[in-house]
Amino acid sequence: MKSLFFVVGMFITWSVRAQNYPFAQEFVPGTIILNDATQKKGLIKWFPSPYEKLRFKQDVEQEEKFDVTDLQGFSTDSLHFKTLTNLEVYGEEFTSRNRLSVLKQSFAQVIYTGKINIYYVLYYGYDARRGGITTFPNIIFEKTRAERQEYAAFPVLTKMNEKKYEQAKQNLYPFFSDFPPILEKLKKYHQQNNIISLVEFIKQIPDTTNE
Repeated sequence: MKSLFFVVGMFITWSVRAQNYPFAQEFVPGTIILNDATQKKGLIKWFPSPYEKLRFKQDVEQEEKFDVTDLQGFSTDSLHFKTLTNLEVYGEEFTSRNRLSVLKQSFAQVIYTGKINIYYVLYYGYDARRGGITTFPNIIFEKTRAERQEYAAFPVLTKMNEKKYEQAKQNLYPFFSDFPPILEKLKKYHQQNNIISLVEFIKQIPDTTNE
């Protein structure tokens, strides 16, 4: 639950800075999960960017560094992160060219697990209007169909006109076509609404863990 509250706090303060995470600036206690499912406890430091390696210590003297794809994920306190790859997300390409951007790999913050899993990721891209690198936060929805994982992204805290926002919303319709109540809720959703209300609605689906 704290994971959801952490993201809610970001939304309320309109702050999406990666350094808001406690492990972004200093080592904190946590657990990493290797690709063979081995778990190691120690100290973790990671600046939330797909290009940054996760730093890990089991003692003060020795430090290891891991690429995103070296791990299944990690956890600190009650914040949990899972490695996701080859995601299509909303970034600078959508606002300028009406296209989604590819996020090759990232640790995604786990917001909820159930029939539909929900994650939060940060994508970095060049914003011509600001003349620099900008953070584009996305909510990622995950479901299993025919034993394969399917994903859909939705932009949050990204300024865009109503037409762009409606297009992003309509892009979710195929993903939620198997869930009529969610689809109807989504169709009534407006830019002024809080994305957390949609997340809470999805959590009401009878729980069948999506693994």
